[in-house]
Amino acid sequence: MTKIFAAALLLASFLLALPVIESGTSGSSQLFQAIGTADGGAGGE
Repeated sequence: MTKIFAAALLLASFLLALPVIESGTSGSSQLFQAIGTADGGAGGE
C-alpha cells in the first residue's frame, strides 16, 4: 500500500513539475508537448 501511495505521489509531483521544466528548456519542448498532449492537451501550440 505504501509503494502505491509513493508512486502516486511521485507521479503527481512529476506532472506538477512538467510546466516548470518546459518553460525552462526549449530544446526538449517537443517531448514535453507530446507528454502534455497525452496528458490532456496542457501544452499545445
